[in-house]
Amino acid sequence: MSGAVVALRLRALGDVTLATAAFHSLAEGFPGRELHVVTEKPFAPLLQDQPGIARVWALERTTWSTLQILRTLRSLRPAVAIDFFGNPRSALLARLSGAKRVWGFDMRARARFYDHTVPRVAHASDEQREYAAASLLRLARAAGGAAVPAFPRLVLTERARRTGAEALARAGVDAPERTVALVAAGSWATKTWPLSHAAVLARGLRAAGHPVLAIGSEAERGALARLSALALGTLTLRAPDVAALAGAIAPLRAVVGTDSGPRHLAVAFGVPTYTWFGPAHPGAWTPEDPRHAYWRTSLPCRACERTTCPHWNCLPALSPEEATERVLAHLSHAHRSSGTSSVDDRGAGA
Repeated sequence: MSGAVVALRLRALGDVTLATAAFHSLAEGFPGRELHVVTEKPFAPLLQDQPGIARVWALERTTWSTLQILRTLRSLRPAVAIDFFGNPRSALLARLSGAKRVWGFDMRARARFYDHTVPRVAHASDEQREYAAASLLRLARAAGGAAVPAFPRLVLTERARRTGAEALARAGVDAPERTVALVAAGSWATKTWPLSHAAVLARGLRAAGHPVLAIGSEAERGALARLSALALGTLTLRAPDVAALAGAIAPLRAVVGTDSGPRHLAVAFGVPTYTWFGPAHPGAWTPEDPRHAYWRTSLPCRACERTTCPHWNCLPALSPEEATERVLAHLSHAHRSSGTSSVDDRGAGA
């Protein structure tokens, strides 16, 4: 069977991780066709060598890189292209790829680039939200993908395992099975927990016998240093790329903190999580799995989806003392899976 399948999900870490269920669906639904995934360069290492993906094409945010990727896609003579991202560049790449069928979400002006569209969200009610992995999977299914669990699907590659172990060793982690990763910052300022709160939680976790490993982006290094100063003994992870980050998270006891890319990686590897939510809706970002719990602000403006806020009191109102109690209670009964991929571990019942 000729003609490749092209899937585009350009960024970001959590969203690329959530899209792996859709990639699995396409690989299963188009046997005999190669699945090619286009993503931005920082996220390519996460998808390389993943089962079902023939090739990962790393895109940079330049016109030259876009033209080069477009030339490559056209050479594949794809049978179908699916845009899981939906910004102007990804929509244009999908349209000009030469694919016989182009699929995407029904998103304002971008929908005109696609031959077929599906609704971006399918919420059961105003209060309920469709899990993001399920939304992406719904698009894959419409394009011809197979029925698979709506959970992130990642296999821990040997490279990720090795570089992750090296990153943990550099951080001083000698008992990953007891170590809890803490993510205090967020991709939005409104999703960030105050460092003073994070420090109280870190001290509480360490007092309960859990080493604490702070995780953040390169831009958050200053904040991580301040956290370590506020909570002495807190370790800091420095992973060279997202594959190493995945390898470092996979053997941990849990990941707690704000909704983040590392938290979605934890879900993919069956590592328990506990998350606090303010401007984002937990239903959109949390799978129905007892290993993954959350604490949500009670303010009436919650789930506002605002990236900036003039009063910003939803997350600061979640006290660190209560957070510590909630996290420890969750850890007392939430146990990690024994495998390297959470989908393999629970697929039969999902």
